[in-house]
Amino acid sequence: MLFETIDIPQLNKTIKTPIGLFVDGQFIPSSDGGKIDTFNPTTGERITSFYAGTVEDVNAAVQIAKDVYTYTWSMQPMKDRRDLLLKLARLLERDKEILAMLDSIDAGKPYHTNALADLDQVITLTNYYAGAVGKYTNGEVIPVNSDKFCYTLREPYGVVALIVPWNYPLAMACWKMQGALAAGNTIVIKPSENTSLSLLYFGQLVMEAGFPKGVVNIIPGVGNIVGEALAKHMDVNKISFTGSTTVGCKMLQYSGLSNMKEVCLECGGKSPAVVFKDADVNNAVAWTANGIFYNSGQNCTANSRIYVHENIYDEFLEKFKEYAKSHYSFADFNIFNPDCTLGPVISKIQYDRIMKYIKSSDGKKDILYSIPSKTETTGFFIPPVIFTDVPEESLLLQEEIFGPVVVITKFCHYSEVVKMANNSRYGLAAAVFTEGVRRGHRFARDVHAGTVWINSSNDEEISAPFGGFKMSGIGRELGRYGVESYMQTKTVHMSMAPHH
Repeated sequence: MLFETIDIPQLNKTIKTPIGLFVDGQFIPSSDGGKIDTFNPTTGERITSFYAGTVEDVNAAVQIAKDVYTYTWSMQPMKDRRDLLLKLARLLERDKEILAMLDSIDAGKPYHTNALADLDQVITLTNYYAGAVGKYTNGEVIPVNSDKFCYTLREPYGVVALIVPWNYPLAMACWKMQGALAAGNTIVIKPSENTSLSLLYFGQLVMEAGFPKGVVNIIPGVGNIVGEALAKHMDVNKISFTGSTTVGCKMLQYSGLSNMKEVCLECGGKSPAVVFKDADVNNAVAWTANGIFYNSGQNCTANSRIYVHENIYDEFLEKFKEYAKSHYSFADFNIFNPDCTLGPVISKIQYDRIMKYIKSSDGKKDILYSIPSKTETTGFFIPPVIFTDVPEESLLLQEEIFGPVVVITKFCHYSEVVKMANNSRYGLAAAVFTEGVRRGHRFARDVHAGTVWINSSNDEEISAPFGGFKMSGIGRELGRYGVESYMQTKTVHMSMAPHH
Protein backbone atom coordinates (compact mmCIF):
# COMPACT_ATOMS: atom_id res chain seq x y z
CA MET A 1 0.00 0.00 0.00
CA LEU A 2 1.58 3.26 -1.15
CA PHE A 3 -1.00 5.66 0.29
CA GLU A 4 -2.27 6.13 3.82
CA THR A 5 -5.41 7.78 5.16
CA ILE A 6 -4.77 10.18 8.05
CA ASP A 7 -7.58 11.54 10.20
CA ILE A 8 -7.43 15.01 11.76
CA PRO A 9 -10.47 15.03 14.06
CA GLN A 10 -9.81 18.55 15.38
CA LEU A 11 -10.66 19.93 11.92
CA ASN A 12 -12.96 17.07 10.89
CA LYS A 13 -10.64 16.29 7.98
CA THR A 14 -9.25 13.14 6.40
CA ILE A 15 -6.16 13.25 4.18
CA LYS A 16 -4.99 10.58 1.78
CA THR A 17 -1.22 10.94 1.53
CA PRO A 18 1.50 8.93 -0.23
CA ILE A 19 4.03 6.99 1.82
CA GLY A 20 6.25 5.65 -0.98
CA LEU A 21 9.43 7.01 -2.51
CA PHE A 22 8.67 9.44 -5.35
CA VAL A 23 10.86 8.42 -8.29
CA ASP A 24 10.33 8.95 -12.02
CA GLY A 25 6.89 10.44 -11.45
CA GLN A 26 5.44 7.62 -9.36
CA PHE A 27 5.34 6.39 -5.78
CA ILE A 28 7.16 3.14 -5.20
CA PRO A 29 8.26 1.03 -2.21
CA SER A 30 11.89 1.10 -1.15
CA SER A 31 14.13 -1.60 -2.59
CA ASP A 32 14.29 -3.49 0.73
CA GLY A 33 10.74 -2.69 1.91
CA GLY A 34 12.04 -0.88 5.00
CA LYS A 35 9.87 1.80 6.64
CA ILE A 36 10.18 4.60 9.18
CA ASP A 37 7.50 5.45 11.74
CA THR A 38 6.63 9.12 12.03
CA PHE A 39 5.18 10.49 15.28
CA ASN A 40 2.98 13.43 16.22
CA PRO A 41 5.04 15.49 18.70
CA THR A 42 1.83 16.99 20.10
CA THR A 43 0.74 13.61 21.44
CA GLY A 44 3.76 11.35 21.03
CA GLU A 45 1.57 8.97 19.03
CA ARG A 46 2.48 7.29 15.77
CA ILE A 47 0.92 8.89 12.68
CA THR A 48 1.94 6.40 10.01
CA SER A 49 4.96 4.70 8.43
CA PHE A 50 6.60 5.63 5.15
CA TYR A 51 9.15 3.81 3.02
CA ALA A 52 12.81 4.52 3.77
CA GLY A 53 15.22 4.78 0.86
CA THR A 54 18.37 2.72 0.44
CA VAL A 55 21.64 3.36 -1.39
CA GLU A 56 20.17 1.37 -4.28
CA ASP A 57 17.15 3.69 -4.33
CA VAL A 58 19.39 6.76 -4.33
CA ASN A 59 21.42 5.39 -7.24
CA ALA A 60 18.26 4.70 -9.24
CA ALA A 61 16.81 8.17 -8.56
CA VAL A 62 20.05 9.94 -9.49
CA GLN A 63 20.31 7.98 -12.75
CA ILE A 64 16.74 8.90 -13.66
CA ALA A 65 17.36 12.56 -12.80
CA LYS A 66 20.52 12.50 -14.92
CA ASP A 67 18.77 10.94 -17.92
CA VAL A 68 15.78 13.26 -17.83
CA TYR A 69 18.09 16.27 -17.52
CA THR A 70 20.19 15.16 -20.49
CA TYR A 71 17.42 14.11 -22.86
CA THR A 72 14.38 16.16 -21.82
CA TRP A 73 14.60 18.88 -19.21
CA SER A 74 17.72 20.69 -20.46
CA MET A 75 16.13 21.10 -23.90
CA GLN A 76 12.80 22.55 -22.76
CA PRO A 77 12.24 26.26 -23.41
CA MET A 78 12.52 28.57 -20.41
CA LYS A 79 8.89 29.52 -20.94
CA ASP A 80 7.91 25.95 -20.07
CA ARG A 81 9.79 26.12 -16.75
CA ARG A 82 8.03 29.36 -15.91
CA ASP A 83 4.59 28.02 -16.76
CA LEU A 84 5.14 24.82 -14.77
CA LEU A 85 6.16 26.77 -11.67
CA LEU A 86 3.13 29.04 -12.05
CA LYS A 87 0.87 25.98 -12.28
CA LEU A 88 2.59 24.52 -9.22
CA ALA A 89 1.94 27.74 -7.28
CA ARG A 90 -1.78 27.51 -8.09
CA LEU A 91 -1.89 23.90 -6.90
CA LEU A 92 -0.09 24.82 -3.69
CA GLU A 93 -2.71 27.53 -3.13
CA ARG A 94 -5.48 25.01 -3.74
CA ASP A 95 -4.06 22.45 -1.29
CA LYS A 96 -2.39 24.75 1.22
CA GLU A 97 -4.70 23.72 4.05
CA ILE A 98 -3.92 20.03 3.49
CA LEU A 99 -0.17 20.69 3.40
CA ALA A 100 -0.39 22.88 6.50
CA MET A 101 -2.31 20.15 8.34
CA LEU A 102 0.37 17.61 7.46
CA ASP A 103 3.13 19.89 8.74
CA SER A 104 1.08 20.57 11.88
CA ILE A 105 0.71 16.94 12.90
CA ASP A 106 4.14 15.85 11.65
CA ALA A 107 6.20 18.77 13.07
CA GLY A 108 3.94 19.99 15.89
CA LYS A 109 3.35 23.37 14.28
CA PRO A 110 0.39 25.45 15.51
CA TYR A 111 -1.91 25.29 12.49
CA HIS A 112 -3.40 28.80 12.46
CA THR A 113 -0.42 30.81 13.70
CA ASN A 114 2.47 28.93 12.11
CA ALA A 115 1.80 26.20 9.54
CA LEU A 116 -0.53 28.27 7.34
CA ALA A 117 2.02 31.11 7.37
CA ASP A 118 4.68 28.68 6.11
CA LEU A 119 2.43 27.76 3.19
CA ASP A 120 1.72 31.39 2.35
CA GLN A 121 5.47 31.92 2.04
CA VAL A 122 5.87 28.80 -0.10
CA ILE A 123 3.20 30.02 -2.53
CA THR A 124 4.73 33.51 -2.76
CA LEU A 125 8.18 32.00 -3.26
CA THR A 126 6.99 29.67 -6.03
CA ASN A 127 5.45 32.57 -7.93
CA TYR A 128 8.63 34.59 -7.39
CA TYR A 129 10.84 31.88 -8.88
CA ALA A 130 8.47 31.41 -11.80
CA GLY A 131 9.09 35.06 -12.56
CA ALA A 132 12.84 34.58 -12.11
CA VAL A 133 13.16 32.01 -14.90
CA GLY A 134 15.49 33.43 -17.54
CA LYS A 135 16.19 36.67 -15.69
CA TYR A 136 19.38 35.69 -13.83
CA THR A 137 20.78 33.24 -16.35
CA ASN A 138 22.43 35.61 -18.82
CA GLY A 139 26.18 35.90 -18.97
CA GLU A 140 28.21 38.89 -20.12
CA VAL A 141 30.40 39.95 -23.03
CA ILE A 142 33.96 40.84 -22.08
CA PRO A 143 35.81 42.93 -24.69
CA VAL A 144 39.51 42.03 -24.80
CA ASN A 145 40.89 43.77 -27.91
CA SER A 146 39.96 44.37 -31.52
CA ASP A 147 40.75 40.78 -32.47
CA LYS A 148 39.16 38.96 -29.58
CA PHE A 149 36.28 39.01 -27.17
CA CYS A 150 35.01 36.67 -24.47
CA TYR A 151 31.56 35.89 -23.25
CA THR A 152 30.18 33.91 -20.35
CA LEU A 153 27.29 31.46 -20.17
CA ARG A 154 25.30 30.49 -17.07
CA GLU A 155 24.39 26.82 -17.13
CA PRO A 156 22.59 24.49 -14.68
CA TYR A 157 24.63 21.92 -12.78
CA GLY A 158 22.41 19.08 -13.98
CA VAL A 159 21.52 16.79 -11.08
CA VAL A 160 21.41 18.52 -7.70
CA ALA A 161 20.77 16.88 -4.34
CA LEU A 162 18.90 18.66 -1.58
CA ILE A 163 18.71 17.73 2.10
CA VAL A 164 16.22 19.57 4.29
CA PRO A 165 15.49 19.74 8.05
CA TRP A 166 12.41 19.10 10.18
CA ASN A 167 11.73 22.57 11.58
CA TYR A 168 10.23 23.91 8.33
CA PRO A 169 9.57 20.71 6.36
CA LEU A 170 7.98 22.03 3.18
CA ALA A 171 9.18 25.64 3.36
CA MET A 172 12.89 24.74 3.51
CA ALA A 173 12.40 22.21 0.71
CA CYS A 174 10.81 24.85 -1.50
CA TRP A 175 13.52 27.41 -0.73
CA LYS A 176 15.85 25.00 -2.51
CA MET A 177 13.67 23.21 -5.06
CA GLN A 178 12.02 26.18 -6.71
CA GLY A 179 15.31 28.01 -7.24
CA ALA A 180 16.99 24.86 -8.58
CA LEU A 181 14.08 24.23 -10.96
CA ALA A 182 14.04 27.83 -12.16
CA ALA A 183 17.75 27.46 -12.99
CA GLY A 184 17.01 24.31 -15.01
CA ASN A 185 18.32 21.49 -12.82
CA THR A 186 16.78 18.15 -11.96
CA ILE A 187 16.42 17.21 -8.30
CA VAL A 188 16.80 14.39 -5.84
CA ILE A 189 15.65 15.60 -2.42
CA LYS A 190 15.76 13.98 1.01
CA PRO A 191 13.26 15.21 3.63
CA SER A 192 13.92 14.75 7.34
CA GLU A 193 12.98 11.33 8.67
CA ASN A 194 10.91 13.19 11.31
CA THR A 195 8.81 15.15 8.82
CA SER A 196 8.47 13.60 5.37
CA LEU A 197 4.69 13.67 4.87
CA SER A 198 4.14 17.12 3.36
CA LEU A 199 6.97 16.75 0.86
CA LEU A 200 5.65 13.35 -0.27
CA TYR A 201 2.22 14.93 -0.80
CA PHE A 202 3.97 17.71 -2.73
CA GLY A 203 5.22 15.06 -5.18
CA GLN A 204 1.64 14.61 -6.38
CA LEU A 205 1.39 18.32 -7.17
CA VAL A 206 4.62 18.19 -9.18
CA MET A 207 3.06 15.61 -11.49
CA GLU A 208 -0.30 17.35 -11.63
CA ALA A 209 1.46 20.57 -12.65
CA GLY A 210 2.92 18.70 -15.63
CA PHE A 211 6.63 18.49 -14.82
CA PRO A 212 8.32 15.72 -16.83
CA LYS A 213 8.76 12.50 -14.91
CA GLY A 214 12.04 12.37 -13.05
CA VAL A 215 12.65 16.12 -12.81
CA VAL A 216 11.81 15.96 -9.09
CA ASN A 217 12.54 12.81 -7.07
CA ILE A 218 11.89 12.47 -3.33
CA ILE A 219 13.79 9.88 -1.29
CA PRO A 220 12.90 9.86 2.42
CA GLY A 221 15.15 7.88 4.72
CA VAL A 222 17.79 8.13 7.42
CA GLY A 223 20.63 10.58 7.04
CA ASN A 224 23.57 8.22 7.26
CA ILE A 225 22.16 6.17 4.38
CA VAL A 226 20.26 8.44 1.98
CA GLY A 227 21.98 11.71 2.87
CA GLU A 228 25.46 10.23 2.77
CA ALA A 229 24.79 8.40 -0.51
CA LEU A 230 23.64 11.63 -2.15
CA ALA A 231 26.61 13.59 -0.81
CA LYS A 232 29.09 11.01 -2.11
CA HIS A 233 27.38 10.31 -5.44
CA MET A 234 29.58 10.86 -8.47
CA ASP A 235 26.68 11.98 -10.67
CA VAL A 236 25.38 14.62 -8.25
CA ASN A 237 27.01 17.90 -9.23
CA LYS A 238 25.77 20.09 -6.37
CA ILE A 239 24.40 19.46 -2.92
CA SER A 240 22.50 21.92 -0.76
CA PHE A 241 22.08 21.02 2.90
CA THR A 242 20.24 22.68 5.77
CA GLY A 243 20.76 21.20 9.22
CA SER A 244 23.31 20.88 11.99
CA THR A 245 26.85 22.21 11.74
CA THR A 246 28.19 18.74 12.58
CA VAL A 247 26.51 17.16 9.57
CA GLY A 248 27.35 20.19 7.43
CA CYS A 249 31.04 19.50 8.03
CA LYS A 250 30.48 15.92 6.87
CA MET A 251 28.90 17.22 3.65
CA LEU A 252 32.15 19.02 2.86
CA GLN A 253 34.13 15.87 3.59
CA TYR A 254 31.89 13.76 1.37
CA SER A 255 32.27 16.25 -1.46
CA GLY A 256 36.06 15.99 -1.24
CA LEU A 257 35.91 12.20 -1.10
CA SER A 258 33.77 12.01 -4.24
CA ASN A 259 33.68 14.43 -7.18
CA MET A 260 34.30 17.79 -5.42
CA LYS A 261 30.65 18.67 -5.99
CA GLU A 262 29.58 22.23 -5.21
CA VAL A 263 28.33 22.49 -1.62
CA CYS A 264 25.86 24.97 -0.16
CA LEU A 265 25.33 24.80 3.62
CA GLU A 266 22.90 26.52 5.97
CA CYS A 267 23.79 25.27 9.41
CA GLY A 268 23.38 26.26 13.04
CA GLY A 269 23.10 29.65 14.65
CA LYS A 270 23.34 31.43 17.99
CA SER A 271 22.03 34.76 16.86
CA PRO A 272 22.48 37.85 19.06
CA ALA A 273 19.99 40.69 19.40
CA VAL A 274 21.38 43.94 20.82
CA VAL A 275 19.07 46.53 22.38
CA PHE A 276 20.68 49.95 22.84
CA LYS A 277 19.46 52.49 25.40
CA ASP A 278 17.77 54.66 22.75
CA ALA A 279 15.69 51.75 21.38
CA ASP A 280 11.92 51.64 21.31
CA VAL A 281 11.64 49.12 24.15
CA ASN A 282 8.16 47.86 23.29
CA ASN A 283 9.17 47.27 19.67
CA ALA A 284 12.34 45.47 20.75
CA VAL A 285 10.41 43.28 23.18
CA ALA A 286 7.84 42.21 20.59
CA TRP A 287 10.39 41.40 17.88
CA THR A 288 12.87 39.57 20.12
CA ALA A 289 10.18 37.52 21.87
CA ASN A 290 8.88 36.43 18.49
CA GLY A 291 12.46 35.87 17.37
CA ILE A 292 13.10 33.23 20.04
CA PHE A 293 9.70 31.71 20.84
CA TYR A 294 8.13 31.43 17.37
CA ASN A 295 8.16 27.82 16.15
CA SER A 296 9.05 26.84 19.73
CA GLY A 297 12.53 28.29 19.27
CA GLN A 298 13.30 25.76 16.54
CA ASN A 299 14.82 28.33 14.20
CA CYS A 300 18.44 28.54 13.07
CA THR A 301 18.14 32.34 13.25
CA ALA A 302 16.41 32.45 16.65
CA ASN A 303 17.74 35.41 18.67
CA SER A 304 18.66 33.20 21.61
CA ARG A 305 21.14 35.77 23.02
CA ILE A 306 19.69 39.18 23.88
CA TYR A 307 22.03 41.93 25.07
CA VAL A 308 20.31 44.94 26.65
CA HIS A 309 21.89 48.24 27.71
CA GLU A 310 22.08 48.53 31.48
CA ASN A 311 19.99 51.75 31.52
CA ILE A 312 16.90 49.94 30.19
CA TYR A 313 17.70 46.37 31.22
CA ASP A 314 15.18 46.10 34.08
CA GLU A 315 12.38 47.68 32.03
CA PHE A 316 13.10 45.42 29.06
CA LEU A 317 13.27 42.26 31.16
CA GLU A 318 9.95 42.94 32.90
CA LYS A 319 8.16 43.77 29.64
CA PHE A 320 9.73 40.80 27.86
CA LYS A 321 8.37 38.39 30.47
CA GLU A 322 4.92 39.99 30.36
CA TYR A 323 4.84 39.87 26.56
CA ALA A 324 5.93 36.24 26.41
CA LYS A 325 3.33 35.17 28.98
CA SER A 326 0.53 36.96 27.15
CA HIS A 327 1.46 35.97 23.59
CA TYR A 328 2.75 32.37 23.79
CA SER A 329 0.24 29.77 24.85
CA PHE A 330 -0.14 25.99 24.60
CA ALA A 331 -3.93 26.51 24.40
CA ASP A 332 -4.74 23.20 26.10
CA PHE A 333 -2.04 21.49 23.99
CA ASN A 334 -4.24 21.70 20.88
CA ILE A 335 -2.20 22.92 17.91
CA PHE A 336 -5.43 23.36 15.91
CA ASN A 337 -6.81 25.82 18.44
CA PRO A 338 -6.59 29.34 16.92
CA ASP A 339 -5.19 30.56 20.26
CA CYS A 340 -2.29 28.09 20.20
CA THR A 341 0.96 29.97 19.55
CA LEU A 342 3.50 27.60 21.11
CA GLY A 343 3.66 24.02 19.93
CA PRO A 344 5.78 21.12 21.11
CA VAL A 345 9.39 20.52 20.17
CA ILE A 346 9.92 17.90 17.51
CA SER A 347 10.72 14.73 19.47
CA LYS A 348 11.49 13.06 22.79
CA ILE A 349 15.19 13.20 21.91
CA GLN A 350 15.04 16.95 21.35
CA TYR A 351 12.87 17.44 24.45
CA ASP A 352 15.39 15.67 26.66
CA ARG A 353 18.27 17.60 25.10
CA ILE A 354 16.62 20.98 25.76
CA MET A 355 15.68 20.00 29.29
CA LYS A 356 19.35 19.33 30.05
CA TYR A 357 20.10 22.96 29.19
CA ILE A 358 17.15 24.17 31.26
CA LYS A 359 18.50 22.30 34.28
CA SER A 360 21.80 24.18 33.97
CA SER A 361 23.07 25.82 37.15
CA ASP A 362 24.54 28.76 35.24
CA GLY A 363 22.87 32.06 36.09
CA LYS A 364 19.27 32.58 37.15
CA LYS A 365 16.35 31.07 35.29
CA ASP A 366 12.72 32.03 35.03
CA ILE A 367 10.38 29.37 33.58
CA LEU A 368 7.41 31.52 32.62
CA TYR A 369 4.85 28.84 33.36
CA SER A 370 5.16 25.32 34.65
CA ILE A 371 6.61 22.54 32.53
CA PRO A 372 3.65 20.23 31.79
CA SER A 373 3.56 16.88 33.53
CA LYS A 374 2.94 13.66 31.64
CA THR A 375 -0.52 13.50 33.19
CA GLU A 376 -1.34 16.81 31.49
CA THR A 377 0.03 15.92 28.05
CA THR A 378 1.99 13.17 26.35
CA GLY A 379 3.39 15.73 23.90
CA PHE A 380 6.81 17.39 24.04
CA PHE A 381 5.79 20.84 25.26
CA ILE A 382 8.30 23.24 26.83
CA PRO A 383 7.29 26.72 28.07
CA PRO A 384 9.38 29.87 27.48
CA VAL A 385 12.49 29.91 29.66
CA ILE A 386 14.61 33.01 30.39
CA PHE A 387 18.13 32.89 31.82
CA THR A 388 19.91 35.94 33.24
CA ASP A 389 23.33 36.58 34.84
CA VAL A 390 24.90 33.88 32.69
CA PRO A 391 28.72 33.86 32.28
CA GLU A 392 29.96 34.35 28.73
CA GLU A 393 31.69 30.96 28.63
CA SER A 394 28.48 29.12 29.58
CA LEU A 395 27.12 26.53 27.15
CA LEU A 396 23.82 28.43 27.36
CA LEU A 397 25.50 31.26 25.44
CA GLN A 398 27.75 29.17 23.23
CA GLU A 399 25.66 26.21 22.00
CA GLU A 400 22.56 26.15 19.82
CA ILE A 401 19.75 24.93 22.10
CA PHE A 402 17.04 24.93 19.40
CA GLY A 403 14.18 25.39 21.82
CA PRO A 404 12.25 28.19 23.61
CA VAL A 405 15.21 29.15 25.81
CA VAL A 406 16.78 32.63 25.80
CA VAL A 407 19.64 34.30 27.69
CA ILE A 408 19.24 38.03 28.43
CA THR A 409 22.43 39.89 29.39
CA LYS A 410 23.14 43.53 30.22
CA PHE A 411 25.94 45.60 28.70
CA CYS A 412 27.39 49.09 29.07
CA HIS A 413 29.50 50.12 26.08
CA TYR A 414 29.28 49.63 22.30
CA SER A 415 32.69 47.98 22.00
CA GLU A 416 31.78 45.59 24.81
CA VAL A 417 28.55 44.39 23.23
CA VAL A 418 30.04 43.97 19.75
CA LYS A 419 32.68 41.72 21.27
CA MET A 420 30.00 39.69 23.08
CA ALA A 421 27.81 39.47 19.97
CA ASN A 422 30.74 38.12 17.94
CA ASN A 423 31.83 35.67 20.65
CA SER A 424 30.40 32.65 18.82
CA ARG A 425 31.48 30.09 16.25
CA TYR A 426 28.21 30.86 14.47
CA GLY A 427 27.35 33.81 12.26
CA LEU A 428 23.95 33.23 10.71
CA ALA A 429 22.01 36.30 11.80
CA ALA A 430 21.90 39.24 14.23
CA ALA A 431 19.48 41.98 15.21
CA VAL A 432 20.00 45.47 16.60
CA PHE A 433 17.48 47.88 18.11
CA THR A 434 18.28 51.59 18.14
CA GLU A 435 16.78 54.87 16.97
CA GLY A 436 20.26 56.03 15.98
CA VAL A 437 20.75 55.58 12.25
CA ARG A 438 24.53 55.69 12.48
CA ARG A 439 24.66 53.26 15.39
CA GLY A 440 22.41 50.76 13.62
CA HIS A 441 24.48 50.75 10.44
CA ARG A 442 27.73 50.71 12.41
CA PHE A 443 26.60 47.59 14.24
CA ALA A 444 25.51 45.98 10.96
CA ARG A 445 29.05 46.61 9.70
CA ASP A 446 30.79 45.29 12.82
CA VAL A 447 28.78 42.17 13.62
CA HIS A 448 29.89 38.89 12.03
CA ALA A 449 26.63 37.61 10.56
CA GLY A 450 25.18 36.87 7.14
CA THR A 451 21.89 38.65 7.88
CA VAL A 452 21.38 41.71 10.10
CA TRP A 453 17.99 43.13 11.04
CA ILE A 454 17.77 46.73 12.27
CA ASN A 455 14.74 47.28 14.54
CA SER A 456 13.25 43.88 13.70
CA SER A 457 14.20 40.22 13.93
CA ASN A 458 13.56 37.06 11.94
CA ASP A 459 11.64 38.77 9.16
CA GLU A 460 13.50 37.47 6.13
CA GLU A 461 12.31 38.33 2.62
CA ILE A 462 12.21 35.79 -0.18
CA SER A 463 13.71 38.37 -2.56
CA ALA A 464 16.79 38.96 -0.37
CA PRO A 465 19.77 36.57 -0.01
CA PHE A 466 20.01 34.40 3.09
CA GLY A 467 23.02 32.53 4.50
CA GLY A 468 25.69 32.53 7.16
CA PHE A 469 29.22 33.48 8.15
CA LYS A 470 31.69 31.27 10.01
CA MET A 471 30.32 27.82 10.95
CA SER A 472 26.77 28.79 10.07
CA GLY A 473 27.31 27.82 6.48
CA ILE A 474 28.51 28.46 2.95
CA GLY A 475 26.61 30.05 0.07
CA ARG A 476 23.30 31.85 -0.17
CA GLU A 477 19.66 31.02 -0.81
CA LEU A 478 16.60 33.08 -1.79
CA GLY A 479 16.41 36.08 -4.10
CA ARG A 480 18.41 36.04 -7.31
CA TYR A 481 21.08 34.06 -5.42
CA GLY A 482 18.57 31.22 -5.10
CA VAL A 483 18.75 30.83 -8.89
CA GLU A 484 22.37 31.84 -9.51
CA SER A 485 23.69 29.43 -6.88
CA TYR A 486 22.23 26.55 -8.91
CA MET A 487 24.15 27.59 -12.04
CA GLN A 488 27.81 27.43 -13.04
CA THR A 489 29.73 29.84 -15.26
CA LYS A 490 31.34 28.91 -18.56
CA THR A 491 33.73 31.29 -20.32
CA VAL A 492 33.96 31.27 -24.12
CA HIS A 493 36.96 32.88 -25.92
CA MET A 494 36.24 34.11 -29.44
CA SER A 495 39.30 34.90 -31.54
CA MET A 496 38.92 36.75 -34.86
CA ALA A 497 42.61 36.82 -35.80
CA PRO A 498 44.79 34.09 -37.33
CA HIS A 499 47.57 32.59 -35.28
CA HIS A 500 50.96 34.19 -35.86
